[in-house]
Amino acid sequence: MKRVLLILAICSLVSCEGTKEPVRLGVVLPLTADFRIYGEQGVLGAQLAVAEINAAGGVLGRPLELLIRDNRTSPAESVRLSRELIQIDNVFALLGPVSSNARNAMQEISESYRVPMFYGLGYEGGRYSRYMFTYSAIPEQSITPLVPYLADHFGDQFYIYGYDYVWPHRVTEAIRSSVAEQGGRVKGIEFTPFGVKNYAAVFRRIERSEADNLILILPGQDGFRFLSQFAVYPFHKPVKVTAIAADESYIAAVPGDALNGVLTIQHFFSNQSAAGGNQFVRNYIQNHPSGQKPGYTAKAHYDLVYLLVAAIEAAGNTDREQVIDRLPGISLYQAEQRITVREDHHLDMPIYLGEFQNGELNTRHHFGVIQPSDQRQRMVRP
Repeated sequence: MKRVLLILAICSLVSCEGTKEPVRLGVVLPLTADFRIYGEQGVLGAQLAVAEINAAGGVLGRPLELLIRDNRTSPAESVRLSRELIQIDNVFALLGPVSSNARNAMQEISESYRVPMFYGLGYEGGRYSRYMFTYSAIPEQSITPLVPYLADHFGDQFYIYGYDYVWPHRVTEAIRSSVAEQGGRVKGIEFTPFGVKNYAAVFRRIERSEADNLILILPGQDGFRFLSQFAVYPFHKPVKVTAIAADESYIAAVPGDALNGVLTIQHFFSNQSAAGGNQFVRNYIQNHPSGQKPGYTAKAHYDLVYLLVAAIEAAGNTDREQVIDRLPGISLYQAEQRITVREDHHLDMPIYLGEFQNGELNTRHHFGVIQPSDQRQRMVRP
């Protein structure tokens, strides 16, 4: 009887065929619906990291395995899938989701089961959990450097148009505060539901406002439609557009020259000359079904897998609590490309202003590595 129990114990870590059990990571991202472009990139970035790590011997001699689920941007589905991945599939950690509402719902599950989750999208800041790590450009890293730059180069009159949920609302608060500090003025704010088909009435209101800048917080399919229509509307004066969360995927999704001159601010662009980034870009393109260049979402999920593996190796085991304790202070890359996990489970990271031009997204300005304030001191209610 003792021998049987010993064999079973060994087989819980190593299969009886001699192959070590994988370290499983549950991926909960939208692969359908409006935010699928971000989910698809996140999956591809994580898959590339896992393939590279497994080719190099895995982590502590064990392979990584991704279990990928489509949450359809639904908070309820995010909760159901997270529970299933933890309770049935015994994942070590979770990656995802995209929207703030889904993230807040997943965070509760992560905390309940004490399973770390890794979030790779920009968000509104002011959240902290022992069990959540955010590779996210928060407003202090995006809006705070962006607004003075726009005011200096294009004018200090702003219009804001975005989705009607928590992230655009909180980003708008940051924009209003920063514009006031610059002595500028917000000429209009609008929040919209998903699925608007015609934005002509919105354009007329923007035109009447005499704004110099439009900050668009409308990622995904609606954003593509908005920018396509915006480009052909006969404005009587130029309005500079900054599309928050825009990335390389917009190039294929927005037709013709509609993107020319549109700005975006992120921690990564595939065309930048980045130490450690060029090989990632080449490998991603080779593995992408259409050869598309990676955006910041792919890079974030790629790096998150590497950060987690570095913490597991530093801990020397897969005890979740020990791995969580090891994550703060871990860095990837060097000099101006360096990213570092902080005690508040956010990242110090480089921030770039990009501009679309002739089918490319190129770096227009590098703001350097930005270290935001400790988000544990800025916690807000979801």
